[in-house]
Amino acid sequence: MRSLKTIITTAVAILVFASSAHAYYDPSRQYKKPSKNSVNFREACVTAKAQIDQDVNNVRARLTTGGDVWWDRNDGKYVVPKVPLGQTEVSSIFAGAVWLGGFDDGGNLKTACQTYGNNGGNSDFWPGPLAPDEGITTKETCDNWDKFFEVSGQEIKEHLSLFQIASEGGADYTEDMIPAGVKGWPGRKNEFFFSVHNFLLPDTDQGLAGFYDQDGDGQYEPLDGDFPTIEIRKCEGGEFPPQFPDEMIFWIYNDEGGGAIHGETNGIPIRMEVQVQSFSYATNDQINDMTFQRYKLINRAKEDIDSTFFAIWVDPDLGCHLDDYVGCDIDRSLAYTFNVDAEDGQPGITCDGVPTYGTDIPIIGIDYFRGPLDENGEELGMSSFTYFNNTIGNPPTGTTDPSTDVEFYRYLSGSWKDGTRFTFGGDGYNPTDTDPANRINYAFPDDPDNPNGWSMCNPGPEFPTGLPAYDRRTVQASGPFILQPGAVNELIIGAVWVPNLDYPCPDITKLQFADDLAQDLFDSCFDIIDGPDAPDVDWIALDRKSSPC
Repeated sequence: MRSLKTIITTAVAILVFASSAHAYYDPSRQYKKPSKNSVNFREACVTAKAQIDQDVNNVRARLTTGGDVWWDRNDGKYVVPKVPLGQTEVSSIFAGAVWLGGFDDGGNLKTACQTYGNNGGNSDFWPGPLAPDEGITTKETCDNWDKFFEVSGQEIKEHLSLFQIASEGGADYTEDMIPAGVKGWPGRKNEFFFSVHNFLLPDTDQGLAGFYDQDGDGQYEPLDGDFPTIEIRKCEGGEFPPQFPDEMIFWIYNDEGGGAIHGETNGIPIRMEVQVQSFSYATNDQINDMTFQRYKLINRAKEDIDSTFFAIWVDPDLGCHLDDYVGCDIDRSLAYTFNVDAEDGQPGITCDGVPTYGTDIPIIGIDYFRGPLDENGEELGMSSFTYFNNTIGNPPTGTTDPSTDVEFYRYLSGSWKDGTRFTFGGDGYNPTDTDPANRINYAFPDDPDNPNGWSMCNPGPEFPTGLPAYDRRTVQASGPFILQPGAVNELIIGAVWVPNLDYPCPDITKLQFADDLAQDLFDSCFDIIDGPDAPDVDWIALDRKSSPC
């Protein structure tokens, strides 16, 4: 079995921005590295340890509390199709994480990005919330919050049934009857939270885990009929009733870490609190092969952060990590990964001990449903799709894994790690091409089976047989924008998987159809009331208010 895919690279000297870097930021800006000699009397948080599997449908996806998902800190654990535990598992993704970066008023670059560093204690993120007024945390808080809060759709249905019986004059509904996932849900001011988890909830205006608030008092009170819901901006109180999935998992992490140094990027903390809902549905259609994640990002910093970018970074290993191509559908904000040829492996269907899909090869995509709001309140979509390579196979040095905060930010802002802009044609890397007309924001935007488009199957005359088979990672980003103090943003994604395409250079119509289902579900605020497993409950028609964002 490979060791972290042999990609953990030795840290190199910090680079400075050159005038050939990205047009999104001011090239004349002086990059500043702050002194790390300041006194810190707080005990630093330690690397997050908790892990859980999201596994209600055909996907078994590993989650961790340290900002990284879909791996167990050694191997990829986005297993689809799901097989019984103990059987050989094939993973479609190796790892993923949210990336953040921007500049403070003093010109200091701030970054918070996770790749593989948590395996060795090199973290940019730690568990738990930040103090709303100070933007800091403590080791005790991090330790307390190194856990997940899970609730099933079945628990919520049982809870609603018991509440309805009581509200209609039946048997009393008491604390000991509340299903465990509902009772311990970290909704704002939950009076039962301490008895379940043995630590207190913070009291914050930005809320915590989403819930339906029957009486509109802003407090999560299960005995009054409140229940966990998916929390989506602009969905509360609209035309769709409050929604809950078949499985929902919530956790919180931050990039301040009790004053801990960012070990992944060596960057300066942003003081960002990230609240995550990961959820999925068990259905009899393509949604059964999907998972969804909603990130609520709360800026606890005291100053504006300029030229900010948010992104989802994914290391999408479709079985074997050595033979993947990537592309994007701009109109759908969809990044996807497909196999180089008709055999998943190298050579043949073998892959250095890594389980492969053999000759029944799927395709996987990440739909970037929603990005952040800019300083004018306008929602930003996917502003760039880029990629980079593992060093296996000796790709150009400027196209490989980042190891410094500057390099991470360059990928965030749509450039290669050496500051070269992506250009049209070939592999997108041409340091000698300085023509602004050739610069692009989206790599490989055409379908793989389109002989007249630009894809990894058809990169152009420089690569008549297609691009080399490298181990690739993707970055879907939004920006630039000014991140203001106290700003609350969302980043919402869905992972869409379709089995058994015809390779090589597949027709991706089936993936696009499945992604349209996912997009429709998002557009309808995840209202799956007409689906095969819709909740069979009578809604209690009160104020229909939900928790504050």
